[in-house]
Amino acid sequence: MKHAALLLSLLFLTPALAAPLSQMNRAFAALTELIPFLSDREKFLEKKNEALIGEKIVELQEAFRSAKHEKVLKQDLFAPSYALVNENLQSSLESFRKGEKDFAHWRLREITTHCLDCHTRLPPSHTSSFQNGELSIDPSKFDTVYNLGLAQLIVRRYVDAKASFVRAIDDALIKKYFKDVELPFKQLLLIDTKVLKTPADLVSKFGHYAGKKELPESVKRSVVAWRNRLQFWENSKYLGPGLATEKDVEEFTAAVLAPLKAKPSLEEGNDVDLLFASGLLSNFLFENPESPKAPEISYWLGWAEKHLKRENFFGSGDRFLKQCVRRYPKSPVAPKCLEEYKESVEFDFSGSSGTHIPADVKKELEDLAKLLRKR
Repeated sequence: MKHAALLLSLLFLTPALAAPLSQMNRAFAALTELIPFLSDREKFLEKKNEALIGEKIVELQEAFRSAKHEKVLKQDLFAPSYALVNENLQSSLESFRKGEKDFAHWRLREITTHCLDCHTRLPPSHTSSFQNGELSIDPSKFDTVYNLGLAQLIVRRYVDAKASFVRAIDDALIKKYFKDVELPFKQLLLIDTKVLKTPADLVSKFGHYAGKKELPESVKRSVVAWRNRLQFWENSKYLGPGLATEKDVEEFTAAVLAPLKAKPSLEEGNDVDLLFASGLLSNFLFENPESPKAPEISYWLGWAEKHLKRENFFGSGDRFLKQCVRRYPKSPVAPKCLEEYKESVEFDFSGSSGTHIPADVKKELEDLAKLLRKR
């Protein structure tokens, strides 16, 4: 299972996001007991484990709810991910109690992606106890080195995480087992673009792997496309100082994102552009939570991350778009946010038999539209 052990990440929020320490310790105790069941679906489904699993989900939920008064979690940057985590925990608990264990299992695993998405929004300078070496991760808790890397990433131990992802790629090459081998490449890309903003670190590394004959051609094409776009960003004026002012945000969105938005379709190398954009805009909003540019930033984060999520990068695109409408219905950008969200919904619920949007989602769209009509 790809993300199960990463539920540990719910504990390791940076100081700016931390709930009371006693609650985090309580969450730690719950998670360490849940991990064996989340890593093994059959154990999760066994009747004899019901009482313990249910108890630990409740403890986990209570620990998260204890953080609801933290001011930073109500800000535009973190509110979408925090809301999703709480919804998933409630949904998991309700499903588990009804005997819908497979769905509960899936929901609990999904929570880790929201934690990872949330933590990668923070500037690299904001550390966690794990980065500072005050706590440690037990590698024996993880079934693969890739999962270990994800855990290290979510607690912001980037050097360790990158080493784990490189090892996962090298192991795949040695064993000639390439199922999901693209995933560690994507996490390396995530770290050096959205978080650290150090494209040069990956240019040579991806060039090295692009020359590996054993690597499947489809993966090789992706790696080459990413490397080429990373080279373009190496001398970008935005990466050093970041976005410091509203004027910087305007210039950046006009120069980088608007041209991408105008393209008929995005190319694989554009993952790099979207990741950099998500990181730069997130960092600005973290430092300037009351910025008058918040509606526009929510729009661009929503647009960028809905595309990233489709490419198996973590993101909360739809949540940012809905947040834009609900919090800023009078903003000129609110109708654009609603249109993007509608497009996202239609994409998600379209198939060979047509588009079938669930009733509750249709109602949500109608409610959002009503907010705009009241402007």
